[in-house]
Amino acid sequence: MGAGFWAFLAAIVATSFTGGMIPLLGDWSHRNLLIPVSFSGGILLGAAFFFMIPESAAMLKANLGWPVLAGFLTIFVLERFILVHPNPTGAQEHGHAHHIHVGLVAYIGISFHSLLDGLAITASYQRPELSGVVLLAVIFHKMPDAFALSVLMRLDRWERSAVAVWMAFFALTTPIGAVITWLFLKQATGTIVAAAIALSAGTFLAVATSDILPQIRRLNDQRMLPLIALFVGLAFTWLGSLIAG
Repeated sequence: MGAGFWAFLAAIVATSFTGGMIPLLGDWSHRNLLIPVSFSGGILLGAAFFFMIPESAAMLKANLGWPVLAGFLTIFVLERFILVHPNPTGAQEHGHAHHIHVGLVAYIGISFHSLLDGLAITASYQRPELSGVVLLAVIFHKMPDAFALSVLMRLDRWERSAVAVWMAFFALTTPIGAVITWLFLKQATGTIVAAAIALSAGTFLAVATSDILPQIRRLNDQRMLPLIALFVGLAFTWLGSLIAG
């Protein structure tokens, strides 16, 4: 790969880490985090519906549903049967004795997608007519993705220092995915890349619908604010898809 390839990967690392650090600035209360959580839900839904699914649909056609469903069920099963533990704080919030670790589930799902971004970048780099669009799409949504993930980890009561460390690892996932693809999947077909992107879209949909959207319902006395934030996130990614396209 040429110098331009590594420069894009460096820009992705910087963009991802910057986006993840923004929610760590200032003192965000649990309640105040729910508004950016609504925004992050719009980001994830928009990334799935405006970027990833359309990109995969042209190649997979009638087979699009299978990888999307597989990604959705992967996160659902992880959340439902593996990542459910007693509340570490011991609090009985809203009458629930157990707490689903939204931050951990989101980290797995979004990091998985970030790895697949690396696959898409490497696969498209060999095709000049696609490489610019794919690279722009990845780098454009990387900051809001990292912001959304950091917000969810803070909502899940992760310490700031822990969030900073894990966001540093997250920033490296796309370059890692790109290098792994370059080393082991040099001959990956367009169908494989499309299926991988569709699979990661399913993980986004699962995180958004099962973890984020239910959080929005907590602000019963401010119904419009989370709804507005959700649509702002959707609009942000929609505009990004127009620019990238």
